[in-house]
Amino acid sequence: MKLLILLFYGFTLLSVFSCKKLDKKNPIEFKIKAHIPYNDEPISGVKYTIREYRSKKELILSDIEYTDFKLEGYTNANGESMISFPPKKNMNYRYDITFDYSQMQFANYSGSYSLIRPPTYFPLSRKDQKDFEIRALPICSAHFKIENVNCFDNNDKMRFKMFNIDEFPHQAFQYITVWSNDFNGCGLFGEVTNDNVLSGRQLYQIEVTRNNQVTTYIDTFFLQPGVMNEVFIEY
Repeated sequence: MKLLILLFYGFTLLSVFSCKKLDKKNPIEFKIKAHIPYNDEPISGVKYTIREYRSKKELILSDIEYTDFKLEGYTNANGESMISFPPKKNMNYRYDITFDYSQMQFANYSGSYSLIRPPTYFPLSRKDQKDFEIRALPICSAHFKIENVNCFDNNDKMRFKMFNIDEFPHQAFQYITVWSNDFNGCGLFGEVTNDNVLSGRQLYQIEVTRNNQVTTYIDTFFLQPGVMNEVFIEY
């Protein structure tokens, strides 16, 4: 009986010890960077919280319980935070990260802004965890105008497609299949002012048909806060 009790306690201690043993040779490492993408102005005060959890039942991730492990921090004055911590060797333990933007501060900018698809919750990978980029774009004003200033005849035609490369950094024109409406004829087609526009580099692919010849070119407009930006498509 004593032997059985000793074996039982020995197994229990071994189980507890193995659960708490850390995999120091394979830390979870990644970087958080928060900034305005077009000028790299840093954003400090973005809070992150890393928690440890395990499933109560095998293969049922919806039924989990968190441990007492918690790692918290903020992006620094450079808008960055480097994360590195050893996970438990027991692979049943997993980790996730949540973000809180309520205390974020720009280094210089102080106006309205929009966070661009910010991460809020992510499960972390034990191997090759990707970095997190947090992007914010200030809100600005813009004056838009479209005008055919080199009219050949009423058969002139123009259309365009556009995107903000600071909002969609992996976008490319070949992936955009939808064009604007056709602008047929000559003269001014309209102008409008908008005070709620995302700043950044707006790329336009413009296709002009004039005298039965098609010309395509790309134009870039850099929109920034604090000024009235002019986005004039004159062709």
